[in-house]
Amino acid sequence: MPPDACTASGCHDRGIASVTMLASVPFDHRLHSRNGGVVAGCAGCHVHRSGTDPLEAGPGTCGLCHAAELTGDRAEGCRVCHAAPSHVGMTSQGVAVPHEGLPWIEGGCLRCHYQVARPVQHVDLGRCANCHEDVAAAASSGVGEDLHPAHLGSACVACHEEDEHRIEAMSSAVDLVCTHCHVEEHRLELTSSRVAIRTCVDCHRDTHRDPQRLLLGIVPLGTAAAPSDHFMDGLTCRSCHADATPGGRALGASGRACATCHRSEYATILDWWEEGVRERVALVDRYLAESDRATATLPQDAPGRAAVVRAEALVDLVRRAGGAHNLALTHRMLEDALREASEGERLAGGVPAETPSLGRAPRQGLCSYCHYRLDGPGLSERMDDAFHREVMGER
Repeated sequence: MPPDACTASGCHDRGIASVTMLASVPFDHRLHSRNGGVVAGCAGCHVHRSGTDPLEAGPGTCGLCHAAELTGDRAEGCRVCHAAPSHVGMTSQGVAVPHEGLPWIEGGCLRCHYQVARPVQHVDLGRCANCHEDVAAAASSGVGEDLHPAHLGSACVACHEEDEHRIEAMSSAVDLVCTHCHVEEHRLELTSSRVAIRTCVDCHRDTHRDPQRLLLGIVPLGTAAAPSDHFMDGLTCRSCHADATPGGRALGASGRACATCHRSEYATILDWWEEGVRERVALVDRYLAESDRATATLPQDAPGRAAVVRAEALVDLVRRAGGAHNLALTHRMLEDALREASEGERLAGGVPAETPSLGRAPRQGLCSYCHYRLDGPGLSERMDDAFHREVMGER
């Protein structure tokens, strides 16, 4: 049977969709035709499981040709099929991750997907018995020979095992493993099995949702995704949460973790960040209190009241998530909250007060990235010039 017998027979000569969905990937038949550069007959991918069943095709066949791309070793390989991913994934804590347009996709899928199932190209000789009565003779005659030309009418998966292409391991920022931090809970010793993890998440699904959301930069109210610098640099949750709390039940975070990658002077920066966030949240809270009073009598869906509610939601997320998980986004969200609150009061017919200054936004390469306290070191204390020249790369 020639490779194009399905279309030549007249059964499938028209009505074949040029582009169809294969799992979450748009598959273009035109790229796998005689004119598309890859000569692959219908039977190469499609197969009847039994005589009258409809033809089936799945991503398990792709690895037979795209083995190098499916190893998961290079992000470029992922983009061969996932050129413009548009699906929405869910993190372990239920945070929706819309893949379309995410900024870190440009930096590589491996930022989240640390490991995928590697394709295999194994042929079980037992499958030869489906067609050959004397398997030993068929195998001996095929040693050293390319057997594909003699099997043009057979589906690839008739001989080769299908690949179960799937994600095997992900960044802990996306897929939290409870037992990496929690050793014993509810008087039970936890194991590293996935069953234990699923059991925890059934009740504790929201436990780490907000820190996870902030770290990934996926926040509500239409704010553009802005992942944390540390996440983009490849840090996992345990990179910072490395200090065991009393009793050894969980891992906590402290400035000492910063010094495991940076110089010892960096051990104080987490305290500066946390204090700076508290100072700014307090400023925003006081401003929101006035806006809340000015719009309290309005219906919830009134434009002025809705703006104030959005502002309060942003500040609440910062408070619950811990601003240090994504300092740059935290600062932007607090500034957005002030703008929303001011606009809400204006829409309500009031005259909003001037918004308080939150200081310079933190950004890598600027003093404000480390010295985030409103009156922090470098503003009121003597700086170590030699140290700063060194860490900024000035020799």
